[in-house]
Amino acid sequence: MSQKAMVLMYHNICVPPQDAGLRSLYVTPRMFRYQMWYLRAAGFRVAPLEVVADFAEAGGTEKIIALTFDDGFEDFFHNAYPVLREYGYPSTVFIVSDRVGGENRWDAGSVGVRKRLLTWEQINELKNNNVTFGSHTRTHPFLSRLVDEQIAEEVAGSKRTIEERLNLPADTFCYPYGDYDSRVAEAVRNAGYRCAVTTKRGRVLRGDSLFELRRSFIRLNTHPLLFSIKLHTAYEDRKGGRR
Repeated sequence: MSQKAMVLMYHNICVPPQDAGLRSLYVTPRMFRYQMWYLRAAGFRVAPLEVVADFAEAGGTEKIIALTFDDGFEDFFHNAYPVLREYGYPSTVFIVSDRVGGENRWDAGSVGVRKRLLTWEQINELKNNNVTFGSHTRTHPFLSRLVDEQIAEEVAGSKRTIEERLNLPADTFCYPYGDYDSRVAEAVRNAGYRCAVTTKRGRVLRGDSLFELRRSFIRLNTHPLLFSIKLHTAYEDRKGGRR
């Protein structure tokens, strides 16, 4: 059997507002706590995303899970981080560097909710407590729609900002909206990132491209049984078209 690891994809850890669009982007704090408990009870090793990149290169025998959080919403600080700290789990948060401390300007209109983003002060506290910060570009555009120079500025510019503000390397990247093409992937590689995650569903296999790592989207309707199915079976591979 092929060796596999898995990257879980989260967005908002809070109860969705009554009029919120795209409610699938939410996981309630109660369900999130259960999911973190289940990872330990089922014997998974929760590891930094870079360990999954190592796995893609060389394989391994452990049941590895990496936890990722897109967009850098402030509810991560209040609702996810205390649980992660309790369990001692590492995590990766992908932040939109030019929007830190502001709101989700890229989709507030379409989802009908304005959501607060982490501040640099909060990020600096988290960076010392097992939370790694990766790039989600400067402004969260559809990268494949940009010309090469704009792509480079979004990709490399966000990396520079994060590294300057945190005095730490920013080695991981997340494609906004899961949108990328060969030009975008090459720009991410050229900017010096170690790896990049997509929204393509499935487990990570040895030999997968480090700049097209698959993830499993954890949603509002990911009930306990479905969560276990995602983790223990080829369900996500099938949903992602991987055989």
